[in-house]
Amino acid sequence: MKTKSETSPFYSDSGLTLWNADCTEVWNELAACPAIILDPPFDKWDSIPWFPNETKVCFTNPQNREHVTAKYGKPRVELVWHFKDGRWTSHKLPRTTHEYILVYGPTGESYVGEVNVDRTPQKKGRGSVGRDSMPEREWIPRERKALNSVIEYPRNVSGEMGCWGKPVPLMRDILAWIGMPLVADPFAGGCSAAIAARSLGINVLACEIEQATCESALRRLNQSEMILV
Repeated sequence: MKTKSETSPFYSDSGLTLWNADCTEVWNELAACPAIILDPPFDKWDSIPWFPNETKVCFTNPQNREHVTAKYGKPRVELVWHFKDGRWTSHKLPRTTHEYILVYGPTGESYVGEVNVDRTPQKKGRGSVGRDSMPEREWIPRERKALNSVIEYPRNVSGEMGCWGKPVPLMRDILAWIGMPLVADPFAGGCSAAIAARSLGINVLACEIEQATCESALRRLNQSEMILV
């Protein structure tokens, strides 16, 4: 593995360092972050390097899920990302309208969803895990809703990254839930994670092997800056 002094960043500012390199060249820097977003080409999951970061967020599809679990084991929790504009694969198979997000390690609280318009206290029953063992209770909704285990965000297939890019709102909710001040992104693509992180005050160390994709990511970052100002 190369050290930071041997690999110069393609771009760097106060919140983002982006390398145009293979992630193995800056493995030490990426592996030192408390959390990491792992979103490689799904058919490469069996060959990408192993990362030791305490919190890992792994994107994959049904065909390659077993490569993730073979590398990292059983996840602490899994989310299903549902999108209506599914992919056709065969006349004999259903359209694929979901991907998996497997999460390992600690996270923050999950109340990072939509704002709760109605926060009126609600009565709760006596049930607890199928048994009537609790006293009468009252529940006050939080300011924001909790993430669901099945989350729906439309894909931005018309963007420069096409179906390979992740929606910024999806990444923003995931990063807000993870709740770490510094995140690694070894397969950054169009830098959706970095764009989302800027709105949350999260720093990102990112890596993308294709120079043209790095250039596209910087254009997206500049456009997002104009929107956020």
